[in-house]
Amino acid sequence: MPTQNYPTVFECTEMTAAINKLPARPFFFKSLFEVKGVKTTTVSLDIRKGRIVLIGDSERNTAPESLAGRGAKREWKHLSCAHLAMSDELAPEDLQDVREFGSTEPVSVAEVYNDKMQQLKDNLAATMEFHRLGAVKGVVLDADDNQTVLHDIFKTFGVTKKTLPILFPKTAADDANPILTSILNAKRHVEAAMGGTPFSHIECIIGSDAYDMLTSHALVRKYFEDWLARKQDYGDNDYRKRGFTYGGLTFVERSDVVGGQTMVAAKKGHVYPVGPGIFKQYHAPADWMETVNTIGLEYYARMDEKPKGRGFDLEVQSNPLTLCTYPEALIELTFKAA
Repeated sequence: MPTQNYPTVFECTEMTAAINKLPARPFFFKSLFEVKGVKTTTVSLDIRKGRIVLIGDSERNTAPESLAGRGAKREWKHLSCAHLAMSDELAPEDLQDVREFGSTEPVSVAEVYNDKMQQLKDNLAATMEFHRLGAVKGVVLDADDNQTVLHDIFKTFGVTKKTLPILFPKTAADDANPILTSILNAKRHVEAAMGGTPFSHIECIIGSDAYDMLTSHALVRKYFEDWLARKQDYGDNDYRKRGFTYGGLTFVERSDVVGGQTMVAAKKGHVYPVGPGIFKQYHAPADWMETVNTIGLEYYARMDEKPKGRGFDLEVQSNPLTLCTYPEALIELTFKAA
């Protein structure tokens, strides 16, 4: 009878290192965020409500222009990290009379353990992507019910949420393009809100109906078809997810459903700038004795032996705080037929 090799390492440091090495699914929003670990469960933000001041020409050997009284006003905010935890167990019934797929040999402990840990990590990773989506929209919601507000970024920064309609006329006039005008207004708002802070480009995630309305309208269709003709070399040819740039905004359809939640409503869009320092995700330590006052990691894992040989308790967790540091640059679009 084959000998089962039961796990012998229960230290959370080794377990945590192992789960951070497990494969992670590619996510759309993760690349937008700078990730940093912190030693505390709260993050203190030094918010400087300043602006860039243009310097006028002056004569040599004269006093330089002073910034006194025009510098940044500082305000402190203390924000709590979310606590995302999930557990499972490795029990005798997971192994007893269970065969490896396509084999007559008993399934190994290592195989069952890895499958369970991968599933737990995937669930955590999807939840954190949901939090990143919330930061892009300006409000981070609880993934369980999509209604409980975990963090209203607009309220934290004292910013009023910006909304704009995109109106689609029934007929296309030769001398006017209200669709382009609305998009340019959104672009100008982002540029003004960033106040000279550098960014690379502006994206807009939109729902399925919004994407169809935009790309099929007579005022945009020819431009879209010309763009599409140059994009046919994509391997999967899913141009909706590649980004169609029009009027300075790159439109990407995100009608994906994650955990029963649609990322973007059918006729909505969310505009945001892309650049360094705009989106941040902080990670606090796990709530275990072994991790007290250590630099937080993205994922934590541990395994504790049950009494009387009943198996093992598995737990994974993450403690993120997900932010947009320029919420005044975020815009919610509503696509409407005029």
